[in-house]
Formats: sequence, structure tokens, C-alpha cells
Amino acid sequence: MVKLFLAEDEIAMREGIKRNIPWESIGVEFCGEASDGELAWPQILEQKPDIVITDIKMPFMDGLQLAGLIRRELPDTRIVILSGYSEFEYAQEALRIGVTEYLLKPITPRQLREVIEKLAASLEEEKQKKEERIDWLEEEKREKSEYDRRTLFKMLLSGSMSSHAILEKADEMGLRLGAPYYGLLLLYVMPEENGHGQEKTEELFDAIGQGAEEYYVFEHSMDSVAILMTGKTEDEITEMADRIRKKTAAFLEETGDLHYFFSLGRIVSHLSQIHQVYHEAYRAASSRFFLSPDRVVKPDRPIHQLLARDNPKPIDTDEALQKGNLRSIWENFMRTGTLQEAEDFVEDAFSSIGEANASSILFLNYLTMDCYFSMVRFLRELGRDPDEVNKNIGDINVVIGALTSSEDAKKYLVSYLEEVIRQRDSSTSSRNDQIIETALSYIDSNFTDGSMSLQTTAAFAGLSPNRFSTLFSHEMGMTFIEYLIGKRMERACELLMTTDMKGFEIAYASGYNDPHYFSSTFKKLKGMSPMEYRKRGETEA
Repeated sequence: MVKLFLAEDEIAMREGIKRNIPWESIGVEFCGEASDGELAWPQILEQKPDIVITDIKMPFMDGLQLAGLIRRELPDTRIVILSGYSEFEYAQEALRIGVTEYLLKPITPRQLREVIEKLAASLEEEKQKKEERIDWLEEEKREKSEYDRRTLFKMLLSGSMSSHAILEKADEMGLRLGAPYYGLLLLYVMPEENGHGQEKTEELFDAIGQGAEEYYVFEHSMDSVAILMTGKTEDEITEMADRIRKKTAAFLEETGDLHYFFSLGRIVSHLSQIHQVYHEAYRAASSRFFLSPDRVVKPDRPIHQLLARDNPKPIDTDEALQKGNLRSIWENFMRTGTLQEAEDFVEDAFSSIGEANASSILFLNYLTMDCYFSMVRFLRELGRDPDEVNKNIGDINVVIGALTSSEDAKKYLVSYLEEVIRQRDSSTSSRNDQIIETALSYIDSNFTDGSMSLQTTAAFAGLSPNRFSTLFSHEMGMTFIEYLIGKRMERACELLMTTDMKGFEIAYASGYNDPHYFSSTFKKLKGMSPMEYRKRGETEA
């Protein structure tokens, strides 16, 4: 609600204004009154009204002197001067100070009400624009921060940037990575068969990162995050990992169809070792396709030991292929596994069937053929021709006929599986390209709409805001906000050079609801105001 203060030395006039206007019904709070400017000033400083109505002629401090103080201390406050004097010098001084309205007495309550309603509406509109500008700036800041975090983490995991450079960059972003000890967790969220939980997965990842001061959550894939932990002791890292696990378990307990899988890397004392720890944890994470969910694995525990604990009885042929669901596991990997995990996955698959089965040529033939048919079916689901893959990898009949050991079977299956993953990723890339193409078309057609945002564009593309933001920045090499601002600045420059439109008209035509924000953004990006840009163009022409 808009706040209004009244300074008027005539009691009858003051009471008439206060009583004859229905303040609440027009959305105005009458927050105070005074009989002269000197009494009014401390109350105005305390109340910070949006509108001040003041008589021009008052004892101790007149209305013009009061208006001057208000303009210096509260520049956004609207000032309405009431005057019984029509001399030019009063009006001239009022204009110099910057009063909003200069009204001559006598004035009726109806006339004054109309002026106040107009000012209140203007104030509400500006307030809304300010809130929109703040929301926009926060969204821009958040998206840029997430983009920078992802980039930094990729550098850390790849080992392509020195520890010193990583720490400096992290400090600039407000991330305090310096610590005596470091640990790395890879968290995967896995739905049950036919389960759907992408939205819940994103909620979990957000929840884990909220309020965290000693660890940092980074996106790793659509269904996983990497958590970098910092601590003063190794025990502190271990306890932290357990707290994160418990927090995850409690969050997912209500879903019923989602499970977690943690891969905990070894604890190290140098940030430069994190990329090695990551590769070890990533390797261990491939066992998630074979082990029971809701657990933590460590790279120093061989998978065959973990499998033996999960399945203490010897595994026969039927159990390996049917009851053990190796076929389902293989199909699951083709949908969610990565190219880098393929070799480790096949190695784990052979560990899961038991040493006796892996030594049987008959069983290896059966296993290889079964996995081959699974991959052929998956390729056809993708709309790809298996014969093209067979030409590059080898005919299955020839392979089976020449099979003499488990190593032969592994080599063939790894090669074929890697090609299947490439075909899948190619299809995914094509779908992503279509999503980005759809989004770009939507942006290009609607960027002049001031209500366009990351949320509206993500909804049009059929993705969550977080997923769309990540995909857009990955494919375009810039954030959504940066691209949108670029389009709007491009239109503004074009209009400045080819039309005689006024600055505020260009702002609206370029997608900005607030001309002031448009001008400040333009100057920040172009190094000059919109009008200076226009003049420079005219000079060069």
C-alpha cells in the first residue's frame, strides 16, 4: 500500500484533506501529518512516505525548503505542492527542486483525490517494474553462477587446471575449497523399473546442496551429482559422507520408487588429486548396475567381493541370465550408462556370473549371443540398422565360432556395446538439438515480450528450468539470459540506427518493461548510453 504524509499549517485545510478522502479505498495509507516543515521532516525521515503533500507557505520551514530536503534524502518520494500563490517564481523553484505536482488553492477533495490516485497508480507500476528487475537480476546471477560452477568443476575433475588456479577461481565465486582433506562422493538416483522421478531427483539434488558449508554439490549427469567434501580430518570427511547418505535416504524414503547409490572415493590431502579420486569413484560406480541399491561402495572393494556378499550362493546359467536379471541389467546400462563405463561394465558383468560360468565356452556362447540380441533390439528401438554395426564390429556367427575364452567374449561385447552407446548418444544429441532449435525459434519470435524468462522458455521446451538451463548452456556455450540479452541488445542497436524512436520506445520494443533498466544494461554492455550510441552512428555515417 502507498504511504502518504501531509504537511499543512491551516488546521481546517489539513482536517478537510484528511477526513474527506477515503484513503484505504484508494489503496493509500495516511501515515502522518504536521503543521509546519520543521515538525514534518523528522516524521518523514522515519515513515519514508511514497507521497508528501505540503503547503508552500508554512512557518519555521516552508514547503519548498521541505521539498528540497525530501528530494535529497528520499529521491523516489513524490511531492505535491499546495499553493495559494500563483507567482511564477514559486512554480519555477518547485520545478527546479523536482516536485511532482504543483496545485493551486482552492482545490476540491475530488480534484486532490484524482491526483493522488494517479500518483499511487504510477508508484505501484514502478514498484512492480522494480520487483521484475530484481527477479531478472537474481535469475541472471543464479544462472551465471551455475554455469561458472559447472565449468570450474569440469576443470577440477579433468585435472586441466592447476590447484592454484582452481582455488583462485573458486574464491572469486565464493567457494572456499582450501582444506587439509578432501573427499568425493558420486550420488546416483535410480528409479525402479518403469519408475519416473526426474522432478523428485532434481528436488533431492537441490535439497542436499541447501545450507551446505563444508561440501559442494555439482551436476554430474541427469541422474547423478558429484559432491566435493572438505574437512580438517579424515574422520570429519567420513562422518560428512554418512550424514549426506542419511539425508538422501530420508528424502527418498517417501517416494517408494527411487533409490540411491553412492560411490565414495578415497580421502586425499591435495586438491590436485581429486581428478584421480574421481576416476576411481567413477569406475566403482559402474557396479550400480549389478549390486543392490541404497548403499555406498568404495573403489578399494573389488566388485566380485561385493557380489559374493549380495549373492552368497553359486550362480548357475539359468540364474545368471534369468533370475539374476543380467539381461535386464544389460538393457538398463544401454539406457543410462556412459561410453566411459562400457569396458568396466562388461568386466563387472563377467564377475557377476561366477568363475565357473566364465570358464565354460558353451556358457560364453550363450551369454554373448543373449547380450548381442539385447543390443540389436535396442538399436532397432533407436531406429538404427544393426547390420551397419555388424559390418564394423563383426558378424555374430563368426565371433561365436571363433570364441575360445572369456577375454574374446569381453573384447567383442565391449566393442559392440560402445558402438551402441555412441548410437544412443547420437540420438540423444539429435533430440537435444531439436529441443535447442525449438527453444531458439521460440526466443527469436518472442524476445520482445517483457515477460519472457527461463521458466517460460523451459516450459515451452518441455523441460524443467534446471535441466533446460544446463542443456542450453552446454549446447550454446552461454547462459539463456546472456543469449536473450544479446537478442534484445541487437534489436535495440538496430532501432537506434534505423529509426527516430525515443529511448523508452526502443526499450519497450526490445523487450524491456523498464526503460531505466534498459539504459543501464545497454551502457554496461556497449560502454555508452543508447543516445550516445545513436549519435556515434550518425557521426560515422
